[in-house]
Amino acid sequence: MSKQTRTEEDALGQIEVPLNAYYGSFTTRALDNFQISGIQAPTFFRQALGMVKLASCQANLELDNLTKKEAQAIAQATQEFIDGKFDDEFTLDVFQAGAGTPYNMNINEIIANRANEILGAKRGSYKYVHPNNQVNFAQSSNDVNPTATRIAVLMIFATLKKEIAEFKQSLKKKGEEFKDVIKVGRTHLEDAVPVTLGQEFTAYAAAMQTALQTIEEAEKALSIIGLGGNATGSGINAHPDFQKLVTQKLSKISGFNLEPAPNLFETNNSHAAFLKASGALRALAVEVNRIANDLRILNMGPQAGIHEIKLPRVQPGSSIMPAKVNPSIAECMNMICFQVIGNDQTISLAAQGGQLQLNWFAPLEMWNLIFSTKIMRNGLKMFREKCIDGIRANHEQIKTSFDSSMAMATALVPYLGYHEVAELVKEARKHKKTFYEVVSTKDLMPKEDLDKLLSPNYMVKPGHIDKDILSRVKKD
Repeated sequence: MSKQTRTEEDALGQIEVPLNAYYGSFTTRALDNFQISGIQAPTFFRQALGMVKLASCQANLELDNLTKKEAQAIAQATQEFIDGKFDDEFTLDVFQAGAGTPYNMNINEIIANRANEILGAKRGSYKYVHPNNQVNFAQSSNDVNPTATRIAVLMIFATLKKEIAEFKQSLKKKGEEFKDVIKVGRTHLEDAVPVTLGQEFTAYAAAMQTALQTIEEAEKALSIIGLGGNATGSGINAHPDFQKLVTQKLSKISGFNLEPAPNLFETNNSHAAFLKASGALRALAVEVNRIANDLRILNMGPQAGIHEIKLPRVQPGSSIMPAKVNPSIAECMNMICFQVIGNDQTISLAAQGGQLQLNWFAPLEMWNLIFSTKIMRNGLKMFREKCIDGIRANHEQIKTSFDSSMAMATALVPYLGYHEVAELVKEARKHKKTFYEVVSTKDLMPKEDLDKLLSPNYMVKPGHIDKDILSRVKKD
C-alpha cells in the first residue's frame, strides 16, 4: 500500500510530502539529501531553537509585524514544539546544508502547519501562516541557528558547572581526609621533596575551580547574541527596534541575561564565542585527563608499582590474567578527555572556516559543543561517584617509600649546604641506608634539632630559617 502524500511546491518545483507531516517541502528534501550519521539534533538545541522562534513571534507582534491571530497561533505551536510534541518531526541529520538552514526551515514548517491547524486550515495549505512570511519574519538561518546554539550551550553548561562543583568538592574532601599523610613528592617522575597526599588532592580541587572560572568566562561571550542581523548582519527586513526587543524577550524566555551584539556583522561572520566555549571545555579536559593519569600512576601495582593509593575495584581487568583489576574508571575518563580535545580541533577549524559575511559551520559547532559538554558532564559524575569518593590511602606503602627515599634531604640544605647534603645522599644510597640514619651518625647538629627539621609537618610548608638551629650546626 502506497504511503499517502500531499503535493507542495517550492522554488525547485513540486514535491510529495507525507500527508500527515507537520514539516513541509524543504524538510522533505533535506531528509532525502542528508542521510549521513543518523545523529539528530540534541534536545537542548531543539528547545533553544523553539525559544528563538517564540521570542521572535512576541517581538514581531509588539512591532505590528504579525496580527494577534497569527501570533497567538504561532506562539501556541512554538510552545508545543519546545515541549517536545513534534520531536518525531524534527529528525534531520546534524550533518546537513551549511548555516543550518534545514534546521531553521524544519521548525518554520512545523510551526506554520500547526498554526494553520489551530486556525482551522489543513496542513500544507499555509492559508493563514506561512513558514517564511510569518514564522521566519525578520529572521534568517544565519542569525537564528548561531543564537539557538548559544542558548543551547548555556543550558547544558549550567548542568556541567554543577558537576564540576561536585567533582571539586569530592577532591577537596579527599584533600582534608589525607592532609596528614606525608609522602614522597615527585617531579620528572623522580623522588622530590616531601608533600602530603592531601596537598595533591587539594591541588586537583584548585584546578577544577580554575576550570569552572574559564567556563564562566566563556558564558559571557555566549550571552552576546546576534539575533536581528538577518542574512548578513545588515538587519534587512527587520524593524529597527527588533534586535533590542527580541533580545529582551529571549532573555525572559530562556532565563539567561542576554545582550544584543554591538555589531551584527561580527556575530554573523565570527564564531569566536563558540571557539572560546570549546577552549574552556578543552582546558577542563586537559586538567581532568592529568588527574586521571596521576591517579593511575599512584594506584599502580599492587605489588610491583607505586601503589600509594587504592582506587575502587569496579570490575575485572583482564580476560586472560586471573584476579587482575585495572583503573577502568580513570581509563574511561582519559578517553572522554581525548574526545573533547579532538572535538575542539573540529570547532577550531569550523570557527575559521567561514567566508565574508557568514560562518556557515554552526550545525557542526553546535553538535560538537553539546556532545563534548555532555560526555564531560557525565564522565565527571562517573569519575566522582565510582572513583574519587572511594579512594583510600595505602598508608603502609606510603611510609615504606618515604622512609627509604631521600625526599627529606632538601630540608637540611639551608643549614648544611647544597653540596654537603648531596654527599650525604650519595653516602646513604651507596650503603643502602636511610638519609636519617646517615645524618644522625655524623654529629652535625643536636638530635632534637635534626628531628625538628626532618619532621613531616616542618617539610611540607613554607618556614623561616631557624637561626638558633643554624647557630648550633657544627662546621668543619
